[in-house]
Amino acid sequence: MKNLLIVSDSHHNHRILKDLSQKYPAMDYYLHLGDSELYQDEIAPFLSVRGNNDYDLTFPSLKVLKIEDLHFLMVHGHYYTLSGNKDGLISKAKEQNCQVVLFGHTHVPYDEIHKGIRLINPGSLSYNRDGSSPSYIIARVEKDKLDVHFYHIKYPFDPLK
Repeated sequence: MKNLLIVSDSHHNHRILKDLSQKYPAMDYYLHLGDSELYQDEIAPFLSVRGNNDYDLTFPSLKVLKIEDLHFLMVHGHYYTLSGNKDGLISKAKEQNCQVVLFGHTHVPYDEIHKGIRLINPGSLSYNRDGSSPSYIIARVEKDKLDVHFYHIKYPFDPLK
């Protein structure tokens, strides 16, 4: 079994990334789906892809991860979610032989299956456009099973609670 902390769109908030990694020190994967607006060394231990607001060009635009028996496609989403259409995400996932797409950009928490591909967005660590409080995901992967839980941040954020 592998444990994942999944975040996106922290928009220059280095502290929330540090607080979350301290709150959850035993994760197997720390994944950031872009728009950190920070450099790679500033977001450690997070593995990240590049968002439309990221200026560190060393972040890849997409990343494929095999975790247990599942293949995950990590993208920010701005190239694949034109006008809210998810077909670009689905097409890219199938092209990369992935069953799950982790994406950000929309600032809206999301977890649904479309055309056999599971699409997951943790929402934003800065603000969610659906009116909910900032959010992130804790996920567990065991073989080919993926269990996803959304968590909403209440400010002031206390990582010790």
